[in-house]
Parts: sequence; structure tokens; C-alpha cells
Amino acid sequence: MKHVSILLLLCLLTLGTQLWAQDWNLTGTFNFNVTQNAYSNSWAGTEKGAITWTAGSNMSAEKQLNPLFFNVNTLKLAFGQTHQQETDSQGENYWAKPVKSTDNIDAESLLKMTMQTFVNPFVGLRVESQFLDLTDPSLTRIVNPLKFTESAGITRSWLQRGNEALSSRFGAAFRQNLNRDVLISAVPEQRENQTTIDGGLEFVTEYKNVFTPSNVSYNTKLQIYQALFNSKSDDYAHEEWKSPDVNWEHSLGMRIWGALSLNLYLQLLYEKEQISEMQLKETMGLGFSYNLF
Repeated sequence: MKHVSILLLLCLLTLGTQLWAQDWNLTGTFNFNVTQNAYSNSWAGTEKGAITWTAGSNMSAEKQLNPLFFNVNTLKLAFGQTHQQETDSQGENYWAKPVKSTDNIDAESLLKMTMQTFVNPFVGLRVESQFLDLTDPSLTRIVNPLKFTESAGITRSWLQRGNEALSSRFGAAFRQNLNRDVLISAVPEQRENQTTIDGGLEFVTEYKNVFTPSNVSYNTKLQIYQALFNSKSDDYAHEEWKSPDVNWEHSLGMRIWGALSLNLYLQLLYEKEQISEMQLKETMGLGFSYNLF
């Protein structure tokens, strides 16, 4: 655990130093969406009130460090809750404890070589997590679990024209999944940190564009990861770890008037280690968006 803390501290210090440096191309947006509906006790239907809010931020910092190296850093944060109205035994409506509806931490840093060739080498580091881990009713864990991905390979920029960009990369990747304070025994209570390590091949394609003058932004990112080994392969009865992981994200933002915006997020996720079916997540909301840089 000590070395993980040191690694996180170094990443934060490095990112902080970079963000305060000169000549960085900084972009950042913050958005807040909320939906609400409520019903009185005399309402004849079975509908129940609910309030859902989501806050998110997307930031990036890019810089040509020297004629040979180009650095790209991205940070995506999102958190949201749903407050649901319930009915007690007396027929009275009350607001139940809020439940988490959105939770994501995704930080990535890429260092690319710019040698003016058809493809260029790159190395990358990515950290994925969530703010609150509520899977254990007896313990709320902060920023857990943690997934570290180190990658290296070749990258190609297919399109770079104004606000429009299309790029792909392919290479080897190694992942470490750290799950902290896992409950092993309830009586007496025993907990331990569990780590799973795997490695394989990764392909990533990303497209982004800001359409003017309509002020509509669109980003999509497709990630395909094929594991070749897994440190806990014996724990899988049907070798689920051998199936490719697919993550396809779409983000659409439309500035309607001033800070008022419409935001749509769509994610297609397939990880057979979790579930053998395709998972779908869709979030759409009308709220406020602010450009940080």
C-alpha cells in the first residue's frame, strides 16, 4: 500500500507542476445537471417523487515539451445521486436516503514521440477509480477500487484540423487492480488488500470535435483490451478473463444559451469477468456548463 500512495503522490505533484507551467494548452469544463419531480400525499396515482443530480468535469493539458516529445494529460470526474420518495406504513410520503447514480474518476497521461513518421512510439499511465465504494455495507471505502494501466506501443494521428482530431494507438498494456480492505471474515472481522495483475494488448481510438457556430461538442473513445495472462486465472471456472474487454464512450454537449447546456453521455461496456452481457449506461440532463479554461 505504501508504494501505491507514493505513486499517487508523485502523479499529483507532476500533474500540479505541469498545470502551472507555461505554454500548456488547457481545456476544462464543469457541468451540473438536475431533474426533479414530486407528488402530494393526495395524489391518486402510484408515482413517486425523485431528485437526481449529477456533477462532472472534463479537463486536459497538452504541451509539446520539446521537438521530440508531446505530452497529453486528461482528467474526468463525475458524481451524482438520486433521492427517491417512499411511502411508510401510515401512507405518508418521505424522502429516503440518497443512492449513488454516477461515480467516476479517470486520469490518464500519454507521452508521445513526434518523429514525423507514419506511426510514433508512446508510453502511457492511466488510473481509474470511484469516489465512494459502497459494495460493503459495513464499510464505505474512499477511492476504491483502483485500477492502474501502464501501456506502450505505437500511435497514429489520422486527423488534426482545428477543433477536430482523430487518433489511434496500439500496444502492450499491464493492469493492476487493487481492492482495499476486503472483508475476509465477519467474526472476528478480518480485512485484507487484494491485487489482481494481468497483461495483454490494447487498442484505443478517439475522436473529438467542436462544431461551430452551433457550439456542439462531441467526443467518442473506443477501447479494446485482450488479456494474455491473469494472476488469478485459476479463480475463473470458465476462463472469463480471456474474453476481450470493450469500452465505448460517447459524450455530446450542446450549449443552448449562456451557461445553459444539454449534455448526453452514452457508454457501452463489455467485461465478461463482471457479467456475460453487454452493459449500457445513458445519462442525459439539462443543466449548467462552465468553461474552466
